[in-house]
Amino acid sequence: MSDDHPETACCGDFCGKCNHYSKDCEGCTSAKRGTCHFVACCLGRGIEHCGICHEFPCAKLRVFVPDDRPGCPPGYHLENLKERTRVGTEAWLARQRRFWGGT
Repeated sequence: MSDDHPETACCGDFCGKCNHYSKDCEGCTSAKRGTCHFVACCLGRGIEHCGICHEFPCAKLRVFVPDDRPGCPPGYHLENLKERTRVGTEAWLARQRRFWGGT
């Protein structure tokens, strides 16, 4: 996991689309180790995000719904993780920023 792009959440969410990001929330960072299961798990495994885990998708990730806004159907984070694994974080992040706007 890297703190270089805190808007790229371990769980497949794009924090940059949230109104709270960079105001009330600093995104998905290693500082959240104790409060986020997915951050702690990725840090413990030494991986950047859940999509590259050998257990992907784990039981917790399958039932997790990070966002209920329009455009974020249940399971969208799983598809995000598949795409991020396929194209790489930088390309995925660029696509997310273009789609949602943001940093």
